Amino acid sequence: MSQREMAVVGVIVLLLWTSFVFPLSYSSLAVDRTTESSTDVIDNLKHQINRQSYQPPPTVDEEVEVAIPIDTGATPNVHSENYSGSFVVDRRSTKNGQQYVHGSMAMSDVRPFLNATRANRIRITNTNTSGDGRIASGVSEISADRLHERGLTGENVTVGIIDSDFRPSHPAIASQVGGYATIDPDGDGKHGTAVASVVVDTAPNATLQLAAVGTTTTSEEYADAVEWLQRSGADIIIDAGSYYAHPENETSELTRIAEGAASDTVFVTSVGNHAGRYWSGNRSSDTWVSFQGDSQMNPLNDGKPLSGTVQLTLRWDGWPRTTEDYDLYLFRAQPGTDAVVAQATGHDGRPFEHLETTVPEGRYYVSIRSKSDTVTTNQLELFANHELRYRSHGGQAAPATASGVIAVGAIDDESVKSFSARGANVVAPDLVAIDGITVEDGTSFSTPYVAGASALVLASNPGATPTDVRTALFLTAEDVEANGIDDQSGYGMINATRAVDYRNSDSRSQRTDPPNSTR
Repeated sequence: MSQREMAVVGVIVLLLWTSFVFPLSYSSLAVDRTTESSTDVIDNLKHQINRQSYQPPPTVDEEVEVAIPIDTGATPNVHSENYSGSFVVDRRSTKNGQQYVHGSMAMSDVRPFLNATRANRIRITNTNTSGDGRIASGVSEISADRLHERGLTGENVTVGIIDSDFRPSHPAIASQVGGYATIDPDGDGKHGTAVASVVVDTAPNATLQLAAVGTTTTSEEYADAVEWLQRSGADIIIDAGSYYAHPENETSELTRIAEGAASDTVFVTSVGNHAGRYWSGNRSSDTWVSFQGDSQMNPLNDGKPLSGTVQLTLRWDGWPRTTEDYDLYLFRAQPGTDAVVAQATGHDGRPFEHLETTVPEGRYYVSIRSKSDTVTTNQLELFANHELRYRSHGGQAAPATASGVIAVGAIDDESVKSFSARGANVVAPDLVAIDGITVEDGTSFSTPYVAGASALVLASNPGATPTDVRTALFLTAEDVEANGIDDQSGYGMINATRAVDYRNSDSRSQRTDPPNSTR
């Protein structure tokens, strides 16, 4: 039990005890004791205590200089009802045929400014802010802190980050943000900001370029993000996401885009969090798909109660378009007839379905239904964010399958984490330390350690190629799990100091690519 949970339980016990010793009104916590069970009262108290103790994430309000690309002769069109800040235009310029408006605004206004204007790109040319003072402990675990002591901090290296969205004004990253593109942003920006904070912790003086693509990304949007990052001077591109609603093989546009970028840019991505949360198989003769034997129900969390967010993605053969159609259902097990709590039944021709919902505590299972009377040999793949009772080995998602990328898994205490998917090249911790933002662990937060370590290698060796960086990281990784290269941990856990020293030693000329490397 965490310290926060212990504190909440302690407060609840104290409140329940004092209710018998002293008359106490619960009106301030809006609890109706006459209509709620004791369990409801405790849950309500937890919710109210958490809500009253919530503090919004900090922001940086210092003024920064910005450059905004515009159409010829245009001026950013600010909709005042959506933006209450101020943008002072200083001058205009033209570079490589692109016109820019230069000016200044508060760092905390950058994100709302883009949301309220027709502009969707902004280049931050001068910042004078400081971080939040917290450093993720994984920095020392990969030995990056020793390089900081030598004065190697990622200076003159640019790291481009693709995520759903960001909070550029968060003090953990604001000082290093050099640009922000809103291609199709959505979400609260917590995930992207946490990823960026680990890059900054690992390579404190690297410049960040942030590309927000939202939680559902088309191949066109993805290409736009990658191209913008490359035009912005990214030496490294990191995408900590896994795109289950895209094929993982050579038919995937995302895979081709990542492979193209990896030829001249270090490209780092997450291997995914679906180990134990993946199933693959074929439809039998029945309309409802059998997961194992005759079982047409696949319980989540091995049939034990769960609550919170449930995410499910189903994909099948037939990319990019198919007439085959399958529906995805989430049931809640209960006395009598089980209830459908969510379903994904739309079909636009692409062979996938996705659902996401929030559920109260209960037992839940997944079922898949075919819309066709004809039995096919389609391979079905199911990805979940909770463990499945019936599961399969393997399962990969773009862009981790692309040739030339570095696919990263998660490790803790020299053991690969149970959720870390197979197919990793290397592993790293998934530890995050950032004010005002709480995130779950996952390979998303192992990935930025590898990107940061890559920045340190490039800072020490500015002429190193992407292959040079991969070789240095792979051949100096510390072997974990099974001896040698394996599909759980790849080459092992990265060691930033050893990677830099390898590139600085005479041994770098003896081998240009890791042995038996598949990426």
